[in-house]
Parts: sequence; structure tokens; C-alpha cells
Amino acid sequence: MSKAVEKAYKAYPLTEDNHLNHERNAKRVGFQQGYEQAEKDLELTWEDVREMCKQSVLVEIDLGGLVSDERHYTEVLKRFKERKEK
Repeated sequence: MSKAVEKAYKAYPLTEDNHLNHERNAKRVGFQQGYEQAEKDLELTWEDVREMCKQSVLVEIDLGGLVSDERHYTEVLKRFKERKEK
């Protein structure tokens, strides 16, 4: 069972009432489709990774000197998200 299906059943669980299950099934399908679309929208592409690598070089220059991996890649991710939103 996919994560989207699991989340849909958690949001709209089956009951003993068949009429209610029919209504919930329609909602469950919509929930699942929305969840799957959101996963696709958020999925990184190879172009995204390429852009992040380019930004990584820029971050090293901007931050100057040696910095922790966490600080470095947090800054890369922040800048990447800012560019992607534009």
C-alpha cells in the first residue's frame, strides 16, 4: 500500500455504515490524488540537483572559509528554494 493510500485511509477510515463508506471513498480518492500530485510537485529533478550543485559553489564563496556541512547545505537549500519560487 502506498503512502498516499495509507494517509487517505487514515483521513477517511472505513466504517460499518456502507452509505458513509461510499461518501468517504470519494473523498479518499480525491485525497489520494492530491497527495500523489503534491509528491510529484515536490520531487527533485536532475535539473534541480544541477542547480543546487551550482549554488553550492556560490555558497562556499559567500560564506567564506570552512563551514560545517550542515550550515553549507542549509544555505544551498534555502537559496535553491528561493530561486525555485520565482
